[in-house]
Amino acid sequence: MTSERSQPKKAPSILHIGPGAFHRAHQALYADAMIRAGHPEAGIRAICLFPPHLSATHAAQDGRYHVLLREESGERLHQVESLYEVLDTATEDMLCDPALQLVTMTLTEKGYCHVPGTQRLDDDAISGDLATPDSPVSAIGWLALALDRRRRAGLPGITLASCDNVPANGRLLEAVMREFVARTRPELSDWMTQNVTFPVSMVDRIVPRVDEEAGAAIAALVGQPDALGVAAEPFSQWVLERRLAGPIPPLETVGVQIVEDVAPYELMKHRILNGAQTALAHIGVLSGFSTSAEAAADPVLAKWLSHFVFAQAETLICPAGEDLEAYARLTLARLRNPHIRHRLTQIGTDSSFKLGQRIVEAAVCHLDHADHRDLYALVMAAWIQYNTGRDAAGRAIPIDDPLAARFAQITAGANGDSTQLAEGFLALDLFAGPLRRHRGFLARVVSMLSSLKSETPRAFIARTSADRGEDTIC
Repeated sequence: MTSERSQPKKAPSILHIGPGAFHRAHQALYADAMIRAGHPEAGIRAICLFPPHLSATHAAQDGRYHVLLREESGERLHQVESLYEVLDTATEDMLCDPALQLVTMTLTEKGYCHVPGTQRLDDDAISGDLATPDSPVSAIGWLALALDRRRRAGLPGITLASCDNVPANGRLLEAVMREFVARTRPELSDWMTQNVTFPVSMVDRIVPRVDEEAGAAIAALVGQPDALGVAAEPFSQWVLERRLAGPIPPLETVGVQIVEDVAPYELMKHRILNGAQTALAHIGVLSGFSTSAEAAADPVLAKWLSHFVFAQAETLICPAGEDLEAYARLTLARLRNPHIRHRLTQIGTDSSFKLGQRIVEAAVCHLDHADHRDLYALVMAAWIQYNTGRDAAGRAIPIDDPLAARFAQITAGANGDSTQLAEGFLALDLFAGPLRRHRGFLARVVSMLSSLKSETPRAFIARTSADRGEDTIC
């Protein structure tokens, strides 16, 4: 690949764990912008703790790849050179580089080895590292080992920033690290308390898996295949808590919002964008759609989704500098982007990790508002039906969730009875609280589950709207 620029490289000040497609289309682009602005130290050393391993591909492409930003009005291709190094294994001294200022990570929810819905370590998920902490295989175990080596080397503290789409991601990372260290390296605990920070961050950009069409489009523009290339939407946001252990690269100069409290921004994104994605994933698959763009562009689902998104927005306090109504309308447009073919089954994975903050907490705010309550009852009924592993026509649905075995037990025990099915799913820990106890909500979920045995959610929405003589939801 030919380079459109040549920048002198310095020792990278950022280390990233998990350079998957999202990282390459998001944090790596911010780093690339800093480098282009004259900060060559803002390069990234990336570690692939888990497959796919990318070092050989990265080397073969001379450290370059491309990001294709696509929307209805056009597309732009960016060449990215901010990944200075990609490694397939992590060494215990990797945090001992004096140039290092910031560690970021995209591990996915499972990578934190925690019990879903809590900030506690899952002993089963991290049992190997608990038994042999000097030979870790998890990111949590490796970070503990590497921090201990940094402590012993007499180096200053470091900022560890989760960039996963997880509620209060920095707090989760801190909690599992503290528990793991207390149980395996107690001598590290005080040093970590005094020298390591775990800021919360909110990251946003829709980055679907690169399918054959997107790969071909990138290759045509580049002039040759790009095995690291990714396609994404133009919208991007990164909000980082001002909780830093020391100097970090100048992220604010390239559009990163560094704020005192990320929570309002995180809630806005999780409820409006991610809540819409999660709701659409299960409703869309059951209605016969493959991608979020297809489902969001359907006239019936589009009207329903608009009602749902604005109901979600009603549960929020507007973050400083934002406009909730404008953000909601932008979200609907983003989901309709025909070039971002985000597969609904991909969005629907690990939903037991996601449902709480995205949908359940908002649903509680609307339990006494009949129309809004029906929105959430349909979301919940579709989620339950989806996780039985079958749609109304009996077609199999692939379930990829930590609670998949529990879902199967509940489904088998209900033996087709909608009340038992709803009660079984609502007994899961993630529904503890008012939602589970509200008899009116349960009754609507049961009624809708009964309907979804024989019709799709789209057909249900269209039928009930027609029955009521309304151009509305359900």
